[in-house]
Amino acid sequence: MEGMFAARTVVRGWARAAQALALLEAVHEAGWLGFLAEPRGLAVLRDFTGLTAGRLEDVLGALAAYDIVERDADVVRLAPAFALLSAGDAPVDLTDMLAHLAMLPRLVRDAVADGPGAPLDEGDALVLAKATAGRVTPVSQEVFRILVDALPEYQVLGEGGRLLDVGCGVGWAMLDLATLFPQGRQVGLELVPEVAAETRRRAEALGVQDRVEVRCQDARTFDEENAFDLSFWAHPFFAESARGGVLKMIFHALKPGGSLLMQELFVPPEPGDEAGARGFALDRLLYRHWGAEFAPSAERLCEEAASAGFERSRIAETGLGRVVVMRRPEVTSA
Repeated sequence: MEGMFAARTVVRGWARAAQALALLEAVHEAGWLGFLAEPRGLAVLRDFTGLTAGRLEDVLGALAAYDIVERDADVVRLAPAFALLSAGDAPVDLTDMLAHLAMLPRLVRDAVADGPGAPLDEGDALVLAKATAGRVTPVSQEVFRILVDALPEYQVLGEGGRLLDVGCGVGWAMLDLATLFPQGRQVGLELVPEVAAETRRRAEALGVQDRVEVRCQDARTFDEENAFDLSFWAHPFFAESARGGVLKMIFHALKPGGSLLMQELFVPPEPGDEAGARGFALDRLLYRHWGAEFAPSAERLCEEAASAGFERSRIAETGLGRVVVMRRPEVTSA
């Protein structure tokens, strides 16, 4: 009986977390978060929400219990952390993040079902791309300024160099770099048509479409050779069966001496980090269901690229985790 009740308590805890997420979704969709970015009195808030005084008190009580709002007598405001999360300059739009979180339970159920794994459909791929990357804002631009300090290879864009972004998603990196280095030129490869179209739309909205080209194709079919000074490969989102062909393509697309960057995206949790271990296990379930190699270490990425002919440069510690820097060897005379 004790074991059964303990398990029931755990499951109820999971259900409470789902309810809290539903609460956040509901108030976000109703416009509360933007409205409460400024302190509001209860009377003003009642007019805004249309709720009775009793219902409003109940909703505010639930929001305060989960640290979404703060209250000082009759004045309510969004808690600082949630104010940052829902701000217009947050790198990831809260609507996109919530759409991704709402999609995940269905994807987990799919991964448990019988049958071979399959890539995401276009709609799900777009949701994942928006939530995984982000949008260009002053905050994201500052992030990339810091990243460039850790990865000076990006400076080649300031000299008019070319970058090949393999698996560019919605173009977060390309578009931020385009605003920082207007002299550079970039080509992004994206397999999913809906994602590629969104990237083009964002480039046009920023006015950088003249220096950011998005091609919708299988990266293995890209045939420009000796054309790029730098490449970034979003390797976690590629099927394991495609990795060797993609690395071969990048090797030939880079100029001799050109650099390849790869991010160590998923890192195993530290011993004792139970929450991290649970999240890591769920991520592994999903990515392996999609046919991807999950969580290769930076050292493993070095070995993989070396097998395609690259030379190791270094593993850089950055604000976005460890990034592997590999280099195509210089041409040597016979």
